[in-house]
Amino acid sequence: MALNSENISASDCFNCTQPVEEVNISKAILLGVILGGLIVFGVLGNILVILSVACHKHLQSVTHYYIINLAVADLLLTSTVLPFSAIFEILGYWVFGRIFCNIWAAVDVLCCTASIMSLCVISIDRYIGVSYPLRYPAIVTEKRGLLALVCVWVLSLVISVGPLFGWKQPAPEDETICQINTDPGYVLFSALGSFYLPLIIILAMYCQVYVVAKRESKGLSCGLKTEKSHSEEVTLRIHRKTTTETTGSTPSTKHKSNFSVRLLKFSREKKAAKSLGIVVGCFILCWLPFFIIMPIEVHSLYLDC
Repeated sequence: MALNSENISASDCFNCTQPVEEVNISKAILLGVILGGLIVFGVLGNILVILSVACHKHLQSVTHYYIINLAVADLLLTSTVLPFSAIFEILGYWVFGRIFCNIWAAVDVLCCTASIMSLCVISIDRYIGVSYPLRYPAIVTEKRGLLALVCVWVLSLVISVGPLFGWKQPAPEDETICQINTDPGYVLFSALGSFYLPLIIILAMYCQVYVVAKRESKGLSCGLKTEKSHSEEVTLRIHRKTTTETTGSTPSTKHKSNFSVRLLKFSREKKAAKSLGIVVGCFILCWLPFFIIMPIEVHSLYLDC
């Protein structure tokens, strides 16, 4: 979440007022250049992701729809939330009023939650792709993919709108203070829904992807692959012996053809899962400190006030 962490201190105690400090010009310019550059980079990067999928027909698959959804959530964050966060950081106080503070905070939670939940959906998609490469198109249909995206935004909306309907502590009298919601119940609810539950699903899915990929790679290297389908096991074996050419298709050539298709699909899915796994890992490492520190600081605030 993009809110100024300096406002979560024991000295604030909800209704305190504080004098507006004079802005340090050199510090403001430096922060403005750094934060402005990051915002522009984020906006352009996410726009390029969306355009690359929109302009290339071979990328228009359900998996890439999930990636577009992630890019849209991040684009909304960088274009509608971070500019005001940057001004807040530069000035050291809030200048946009109480009502906009509440809306801005809700949009911040909405976009961040949608982004994390999109990664959760992507991890489930990669698990299905690696575990069932041939049946993947039948399992992950366009209709189911769109339904998953709707669920992402509905759940994100449910988590983010609580403070707008009164689930929060009384706002400070000083409108230059815009702090995160410190209600313990909401902090716990939002932390669990926005991060910890999706994190558990993401880690579980990628652990399964690792297990399946290791097992499948071992089977493929031995020339043997076994797949369960409707409680039946079909074993496909690579015949390494040289066979004489025939005019019709033989069981051996069919098995080789099927195995080649499986090998190609599995290799692609494994590569995609590995790349996305790195992205997800970096994303989690960036978010984890915030979701550890935030509940601790809120708890400390209540003990001190």
